[in-house]
Parts: sequence; C-alpha cells; structure tokens
Amino acid sequence: MQLTTEQIDFIDSILVLNGLKFDDTKLEIMDHIATEVEVKMDENKLSFDDNFKIVLDKWSEELQPTSSFLTGLSVKYPKIVLEKKLVLVKKQLWIGLLSSVVVLIVFYGLASFFDAKAITQNVQVGTRFLYLLGGLLLVASNIKFLKAKHKTSFQHNFKERQIAFLMFVYPICFSPTPNELRNQILLVISSFWMLFSMFLVLQLVLKHFQFEKKLSFQ
Repeated sequence: MQLTTEQIDFIDSILVLNGLKFDDTKLEIMDHIATEVEVKMDENKLSFDDNFKIVLDKWSEELQPTSSFLTGLSVKYPKIVLEKKLVLVKKQLWIGLLSSVVVLIVFYGLASFFDAKAITQNVQVGTRFLYLLGGLLLVASNIKFLKAKHKTSFQHNFKERQIAFLMFVYPICFSPTPNELRNQILLVISSFWMLFSMFLVLQLVLKHFQFEKKLSFQ
C-alpha cells in the first residue's frame, strides 16, 4: 500500500525527533522504513500507526545516535549510517597511508640522483600554488553553501575538515626549506597530506551538491 504524503511527513518528523537532522542520512533511513511499513500494511489489517510502531521498534537499535572519533565526536549518526561511514573513512585512511609510503619511496629514489633540497624546494613551490588554489576553492564552496537548500552531513563534515586544511598554512606557506634530509622528508609528507586533505574536503562539497541535484529530479 502506497503511503500518503501526510504519513511520509509523519515518519519524517519522528526521525527528526530521533536525532536525524541531516537530510541525506534521514532520507536514506526514511526510505527503508516507509517501504517496510507499506509491506506490513499489505500483509495485515493493522492501521498505519500500529504498523509504523512495529517497524520503528525493529529499527530502534539501528537508530541509536552514535559517534566516532574518525567521523567527528561533535556529530552523532544512527548506528547503521555510522557503520557505513566508518568503512569509508577507514578506507580513506588506508589509501592516505599507502600513498604516503609511495611518496616516500619516490622521494628517496629521486634524492639518490638529484639534490634532495632542490627537490624539496620544487615540491614547496608546487604545493604553495595548490594550497592557495585550494583556499580559493574553499572560499567559493562556503559562499555556495550559503545558498544550499538542504542540510547534509557532507556540509557539516566540510565545515569541520576545512579547519584541518587551514592548519597546514604555516608548514606549507611559511616554512623555510630544511637542510636536513629528515626534515625534508617531513615537509614532503606534510605536503602530500595537505593535498590529500584538500581532495577529501572538496569531495564533500561535490557529494553535497550531487545529493541536492538528485533530489531536484525527484
């Protein structure tokens, strides 16, 4: 049985009361719950309210607000949503760590043929340009978010993670080129993590507006 607009709105309001304040996570859960309620109403003669209570009880554990250090302690997600996000975050961390090893190997390889300080200086020049470009993109993204039609977890995480990106301002823009190989390596690795951080932050912007575009076609 197809649910009415009023019934969908009721499910939406209950999910908000259960702490689902971001549209992307709320709509994902609401779609599952609404489908299960429709199936229940086809299978029995109980009212919408009774079937909704049955389904909500079934989902109670999965809807428990939960937070994690990896996704930010300031925001809580339903358990089922958090588990999916943790899989993604852990995957990103592994990619970042493995890529750091590759960068380190490449740097060592180049340093065995060329002057390590000259390589580090070239890395600094390129990284400073990309950092300034990333800063401009962050400013543009914040302005675009002012016109956002929906409140999403992507937008929230963007606002938190851009702070981490800004923390690279000194080592990237003002740090002199070190003379010791150990410090040169640290600077190159820091440059990589800045770029990786910028990529992840801008990816959140893309996901937010992809979500808005998807809703606009519904």
